[in-house]
Amino acid sequence: MKYLILLVVLLTSTLYAQTTTVEETLNQVASKYKLELCFSKDRVDLSDSIIPPVDSLELSNYLKELSRLAQLDIQQSDKSLIVTSITNNTLLMSGKMVDAKSGETLPFAHILQKDWGTGTITNEIGQFEVNVPQVLSGLELQFSCMGYADTTLIIPQTDTLGLIVKLRPKPYNLNEVLVLPNGNTAKELVRQATKKIKRNYHRKTCQMEAFYRQTGMRDTTFVNLIEAALLIEDKGIDATMESTKIKVEQMRRSTNYLIPRDKKWELASKYWEKIFGHRNIYYKCYNRNSVRNYKSEWWYRPLVDLEKFDYEFEGALWLDTMKVYKVKYTYTYIPEMMGGGKRKTGPNKSWDGGYIYINSNDLAIVKLDYIWQLKGKMAKYWKDGILSQSTRSYQKIDGKYYLKYIKGRTYPNAKSWVTKNPDNHDEEQEVESQQWAEEVLVVTNIITEKKQQERIRFREKLARDEKTLEKKYPYDPHFWANYNMVKLKPLPGTAIIDLEWDKSLELQFEENGEDNVESK
Repeated sequence: MKYLILLVVLLTSTLYAQTTTVEETLNQVASKYKLELCFSKDRVDLSDSIIPPVDSLELSNYLKELSRLAQLDIQQSDKSLIVTSITNNTLLMSGKMVDAKSGETLPFAHILQKDWGTGTITNEIGQFEVNVPQVLSGLELQFSCMGYADTTLIIPQTDTLGLIVKLRPKPYNLNEVLVLPNGNTAKELVRQATKKIKRNYHRKTCQMEAFYRQTGMRDTTFVNLIEAALLIEDKGIDATMESTKIKVEQMRRSTNYLIPRDKKWELASKYWEKIFGHRNIYYKCYNRNSVRNYKSEWWYRPLVDLEKFDYEFEGALWLDTMKVYKVKYTYTYIPEMMGGGKRKTGPNKSWDGGYIYINSNDLAIVKLDYIWQLKGKMAKYWKDGILSQSTRSYQKIDGKYYLKYIKGRTYPNAKSWVTKNPDNHDEEQEVESQQWAEEVLVVTNIITEKKQQERIRFREKLARDEKTLEKKYPYDPHFWANYNMVKLKPLPGTAIIDLEWDKSLELQFEENGEDNVESK
């Protein structure tokens, strides 16, 4: 009996020894990892007693578990451990960023609070909306855009709406005549820019928070919508594209009203998927990152296979107040299996090519356009004869370039066209309607500091062969109601009307969420 009593006493004493206040636990964590503990005593009570999580957890998971136990929002930034209340702990700042001289708005510009690591980007017309933790009141919020001098604002104590943030262009000599360096040809300019890719673009692992949207179209009608908040882990320009990890933080999708492919086309599409891969639309879109992928692509490499393309210097221009060279490229190569040699080009021929925009200062490729436009009898099957079209844009942060956005037209997960008389010969067929998809992937935040990165575990990483349109994720209406990118980049009114012809979008999102999987 006395041994049992002794055991109870020991267990009780151990339990009480493990119990500590939230503040004491946080001070221990801050001391261990050499962080500064930041919180407001007026808004946060750290006097509650808890049993801390086990020390074997890595810091990010330890803080998540501690947040759950203490019912607080506990985040680690660069050198700080920031604690806020879960409810009523943020303030709203909104407005637009403009050129201080011209008054023109600045699309896809960045807003960042460095201590917290939170931020957003402006939309296509320069508008922004960002939720900032109230504990950061009095600190600086940074506004930046390529080609402009950074500016900062002090974070206020209350919501502030309708801000006009003016950025001044970096000084350039506007009267300077811009010519090709050393009298080189357009092809040589592309060659030099390619050689400098490893110097200009990031070579260390970074994480990118991104927003993805795909809209399916039938003629002028919206018939499908997919939206996702993504976390992308890229190991840098030296690593293969296969090393890139993508994690879906949140996803929602409408009902797919696209006209599906015939069975014979479904079989053919599965065959092509085996060859080209990327049934996962997120990897497929990110793989369009031409500069990052300049060596990996196996057949279409305008930055590497210079003999397969024609290059033409189209002059110099200003891009985001940055002086750039504009080079037109045209794919002229005929593969060996099709006879080999050079393809003839001309005004009546289909065009497969695009434009490369090269910074005149450091020869970095800051933008790359691609278009494959058909002419002749096959052009009628695709809208405007365009088989594929995309734009990739890059931004400079701390001396290195990173992806800014990818947008363009892509193939729908359905028929590309519907004809009135499908049994007739090609020349006699009349196209009744055309279907295609528009997609955009916008990088909203770039995390370069390893300590701030959230490691994507193997089970969280998306499979490259995952059929995105068949995969279901939990639908969180609260997340989407507060997600900045949806507020900044709303769907046009016609899209909502088109997609809600049968039922509300909210109901569609719920029905296509994980909770509605039939097996459940």
